[in-house]
Amino acid sequence: MGNIIVKDIVRRDFEDLKRDLNQGNIPKVAAEYKERLNKMENLPLNIAVTGQTGSGKSSFVNAFRDVRDDDDEAAKVGSVEGTMEPKAYAHPCFPNMKLWDLPGIGTPKFQAMEYLKKVQFEKYDVFIIVISNRFTENEAMLAKEIQRMGRKFYFVCSKIDASIQGEKRKKNFNMEKTLETIRNYCKDNLKSLGEPSARVFLISSWEVHMYDFPLLQKTIAAELPDHKKNILTLSVYIFSEDQLMRKKEILEAYIKKVAWVSFACGLVPVPGVSMACDIGILVDALKFFCKVFGLDDRSLRFLAAQTGKEFEELKSAIKKTPLGRAIDAELVFSLLMRSSAWVAVSIVEMALDFIPVLGSVFGGASSYVVTYRFLKSFLDDAVEDAQNVQAKFLK
Repeated sequence: MGNIIVKDIVRRDFEDLKRDLNQGNIPKVAAEYKERLNKMENLPLNIAVTGQTGSGKSSFVNAFRDVRDDDDEAAKVGSVEGTMEPKAYAHPCFPNMKLWDLPGIGTPKFQAMEYLKKVQFEKYDVFIIVISNRFTENEAMLAKEIQRMGRKFYFVCSKIDASIQGEKRKKNFNMEKTLETIRNYCKDNLKSLGEPSARVFLISSWEVHMYDFPLLQKTIAAELPDHKKNILTLSVYIFSEDQLMRKKEILEAYIKKVAWVSFACGLVPVPGVSMACDIGILVDALKFFCKVFGLDDRSLRFLAAQTGKEFEELKSAIKKTPLGRAIDAELVFSLLMRSSAWVAVSIVEMALDFIPVLGSVFGGASSYVVTYRFLKSFLDDAVEDAQNVQAKFLK
């Protein structure tokens, strides 16, 4: 019964694609989707991080990129200002997203306009202003200048974990009331400096799953231009069902683009080219999915360090998908071989490769259908495993 359904799907798509090919539309559509796919993977996102010396800028840059302070690719952390010039730090899994560690703004001769010229204001999509104790006129002046130039900015109060630890020594400690007190203090401080409606995010770079860190990432993503918000959404950790479903939604659209690229490869009337192309496409896509959902060793180790869970405990929650490093052509081929539909259409495709027009159209149609169905199934498994990991660290 299952094979009959698959054959019907292939036959139906085959007829639709043959009609479009005769109208001259398919090559154009495939080329457009390939271009969109490349843009999605390479579009830059630049986030500037500034603040007082010793406020925790560098640790924040590391945490936002899912990097520990002692990792090789980490921004240098220290109490003495180590950032003299803007320095870019790429996300390890999404190199098109960069966080820029900017020089501290706590200098006596600080002028907002001069500072923005020095750090080349125009290259950044958003600004994050980090403080650890209280806001000063420097931060307020900088925020007004950024706003005047039409960019988004976000105030971040870091090291909240240290503040909470100090408050826990007091009698009748209440987490929610303590956070509300700190938040109101920050808002009152900003109001006195002429920023009455500014939002303040309370975060800890050592516990990114707590306080306002997830909300900060979600808010920035929501307020970015449409063509860039997906970059941030895909790169951040999953701390809520809403984030998970948003990632899934983006990747469902991504799957369609990948399937069209696969279709374009399937049009090539050379025996074996379509199969080799499909496997290469699937290897890249599966690795990408694992990075997006944090199903790889590096992501799990960072998450373990942040949440206090054991790496093996988090890893044990992954039941259906291989870890990113295990994905290669051999694994993908073995997974495809388990699909009777893929085996059947591959045999037919190789036979038809010697019939110019018919072979090209069937090759394209079958590549599209197999790639789409395979990736959709893998996506569903990855979402389920991500939910399992989330349940582990939130327990």
